[in-house]
Amino acid sequence: MTTVQTTPLQRVEAALAESWRGYPGEWTTFGPLSAVYAGPDLPINVALGETDQENAAEVLAQIEDFYALHSQAAALLVHSHAHPALFTALAARNYHLDYLLHTYACTLSSASSAPVFDVEEMTPDEWAEITPQAFGAQSREMMRLAAGVPDVLRLGVRRGGQWAGFGAVTVMPDAQGGVALLFSAGTLPEFRGQGIQSVLLAARLQSAREQGATLAAVDVAPNSVSERNVKRAGFEMVGARLNFVQAQPL
Repeated sequence: MTTVQTTPLQRVEAALAESWRGYPGEWTTFGPLSAVYAGPDLPINVALGETDQENAAEVLAQIEDFYALHSQAAALLVHSHAHPALFTALAARNYHLDYLLHTYACTLSSASSAPVFDVEEMTPDEWAEITPQAFGAQSREMMRLAAGVPDVLRLGVRRGGQWAGFGAVTVMPDAQGGVALLFSAGTLPEFRGQGIQSVLLAARLQSAREQGATLAAVDVAPNSVSERNVKRAGFEMVGARLNFVQAQPL
């Protein structure tokens, strides 16, 4: 039997689509893509899935109808390996690039990380309360929903008895052992520049190893402190995550 080899970016895309299923909302599947609506104007209201499949372009009209029922602009999360027909269709259907993140990945060995100190698990209530203090008040509803997603390890670091920084990790099993998705990392403004995210990165990688993951991945803003941190930790860029939104008629 021939074993189909998947690239790191394909593994990451599949893991992300599976992890998204933890969010509450209305889900509908259209061919290789699925779309979710979780509430008005939430950033998780997107379609995602196997964007490298040729028939992904064929379901855009159905996705647009789905979001029209919720008075929401259609949005699509695409990775840079997407099928050319999908990019062509997005341009033809008046989608614009809303934002772009660099996708980094690294393989995970059984070797231990450097010792990690002062990292604690945060409760969902603590997560919902603290994270908007770093991400901004506009993130409050999104982070409240994120706090309830199952199978996510939410870690934080305290300074002087206060939560100073945080980061989450979830492991999505696959045929090659599992992909650890690292996300929602932030540091409160008054505690930045102290290496807190490096500590949280090491802690989450160690947890991923313990859960049997063989690949870790993270999306970061280009030329950011986070990008420098993951490069130093041994991550390599494997592609990009592109969020497209359809322009609404005037």
